[in-house]
Amino acid sequence: MELLKKLKEVGSSIVPILVLVALMHFFWIPLEQGMLSSFLIGGVLIIAGLAFFLLGTDIGLLPIGERIGSASVRTKNLVVLLSTGLIVGIVIILAEPNITVLQEQVAAVNPNISTTLMVVMIALGVGLYLMIGLIRVVFHIPLKWIYLGSYTLLFILAAFSSQEMLGIAFDSGGAATGPLAVPFIMAIGLGVARVQKKQEESDNFGYVSLALIGPTLALVVMGLFNNEGAATLITTVDIPVAGEFLSLVETSINQVVRSLIPLLLLCIVYQVLLLKMTIGQLFRVGVGFIYVFLGLTLFFVGVNGGFIPVGYQIGYVIGTLDSRLLLAAGTVIGAITVLSEPSVWVLIDQVQAITQGHIRKSIMLTALAIGVGLSGFLAMLRVITGLSIWYFVLPVYAIAVLLSFRIPTLFVGLSFDSGSVSSGPMASTFILSFAIGASVAVGGNPTTDAFGVIIFVSMTPVVIVQLLGLIYKHKQAKLAAQKGRKKP
Repeated sequence: MELLKKLKEVGSSIVPILVLVALMHFFWIPLEQGMLSSFLIGGVLIIAGLAFFLLGTDIGLLPIGERIGSASVRTKNLVVLLSTGLIVGIVIILAEPNITVLQEQVAAVNPNISTTLMVVMIALGVGLYLMIGLIRVVFHIPLKWIYLGSYTLLFILAAFSSQEMLGIAFDSGGAATGPLAVPFIMAIGLGVARVQKKQEESDNFGYVSLALIGPTLALVVMGLFNNEGAATLITTVDIPVAGEFLSLVETSINQVVRSLIPLLLLCIVYQVLLLKMTIGQLFRVGVGFIYVFLGLTLFFVGVNGGFIPVGYQIGYVIGTLDSRLLLAAGTVIGAITVLSEPSVWVLIDQVQAITQGHIRKSIMLTALAIGVGLSGFLAMLRVITGLSIWYFVLPVYAIAVLLSFRIPTLFVGLSFDSGSVSSGPMASTFILSFAIGASVAVGGNPTTDAFGVIIFVSMTPVVIVQLLGLIYKHKQAKLAAQKGRKKP
């Protein structure tokens, strides 16, 4: 029953893109023979894979993540808590499917960049900022000051970093907050928050958005010392061939095994030292790992055999027909992506509940669709013109950080987390490959022009939710004033 629920949840996210591509094939951009069928088969594999993956996460990984967070705080040992944040952050990134996909995309666009070093830096960044997130809750440090300090440092360092690394650095944050990392990190945070003597509702938010900052900052630092491929203009891209699913199975299994072994070892170490779960609980965790293994294998086969090749092909064909059509395509794809992302619907329910119905679902959904559609438009504008990512990311995050000092405390972490949940598997697979194909078609440099599209999808919801927080604050003040006037 739970599996059917997950299939429905994931299907609602993937099916709209399948329908859109099928319509484009029949009425606008005929794909090469066999590519549409490969894309549809890949979509089915991704739906099944993510359903098994999320079920395994719910059954096994989330409960043990919450127990790890709670047990670390109960030790009352700051070193244990900090070590937990660092180690869990590193290990979870090694298993995150979005990071593996990003690594492959970077290798295809610019093989001169060391993707192994890139993944190591991303893992260290997430570990560092998960550690900061845990410290923030224990010592009750306001999130807005962490955002202010982190983004100020990030943009100062980015000014001196390699321009070839900037787009990849920003996208790494969106990719790091993927389908495995987000629930596991939130489970750790929930476990920590639950054992606090004084628990604030705002303590449940902010972990994910901090985990987004870490990888970006880490790759910006990498760009300060690593200029590999900086002088190389890449105009051809090594994209996997559509189809050939059976040949991808063995590679995908090996990839998943390498990813899950560190996570399994982490769980064993904490079980022996801190958790002491019963045999029944361990069995459930083991079943969860089996589901995760099966799900990730199907996911990688579907992504490499269907979504990445077709996404690239569509972007390339539209770009060669008329680059201006990319603007319309980017807008539509952005809007559809956010509307079909299951995590976005969870976010909308949270906001409506928090505001006691003052901010309705329909209003927030419309605002998000418009905002992320605009992000898709701007991402394609950057692909066409080659404009620096600075012109887009710096103003948006400057506004977001400033607004964090004006909105209710609860909306600070919630708003930044909203950006992280908006960039799901669709952004790191289909949309990024679409942008790479478009960049090659218009004669651009995919390393500098295509990468950055994931952060574009992530950044708009932050400001939108903050603006909704200002509306909520205004309404609350108005209601309080009316009650004051009614008192004798």
